[in-house]
Amino acid sequence: MMKAAGFAMLLALTAPAGAAGITYDCDTAAEHWSELNLPADRRGFSVTGNVQLSMLAASKTFVPTVRIQVAESSPPGKPSAHYAGFSLGALPVGERKTPAGQTATQMLSYNVSGKDDEVLPMSMLVNPGAVQPFSMVYDGSSLAVTIVESKSFPLKLTDPVVRIVCSTGEFLITDLTITPR
Repeated sequence: MMKAAGFAMLLALTAPAGAAGITYDCDTAAEHWSELNLPADRRGFSVTGNVQLSMLAASKTFVPTVRIQVAESSPPGKPSAHYAGFSLGALPVGERKTPAGQTATQMLSYNVSGKDDEVLPMSMLVNPGAVQPFSMVYDGSSLAVTIVESKSFPLKLTDPVVRIVCSTGEFLITDLTITPR
């Protein structure tokens, strides 16, 4: 049964252009995390989909975040030393709310191994829960990430995976496809 489910997921991930991809509801309790690693072709591939904040879990320690990255494969629960991609996080603002009446501020950032996250300031103007389309293209030596803006990162991997990690909230990833180049 598990092999059939894995095969069905692989078919959904490599669906032709225009076909719907998979949906992953990454839902974790406060101060917990969940991880999904999907194999990818080391010669190159593209990743497309949408990501959306669904719910925040209350925590005084961790920011509700989802990271979608292309990374070197590593054992489950162990972070990869080599990766690039983006993250979507949200900070609750409490009872005061934002000037627009929102209860949270959502932000997007690029992330790459060895560097601090680079926040995209304009992303903080987006209403929390808005659907954010994204794409990433890996060519074997670099990764181009597009989410609000585009940016490329040098990245050379021998065993690449598409890694989705979320913590302290619920994030919905829809129409996720991985297409070999």
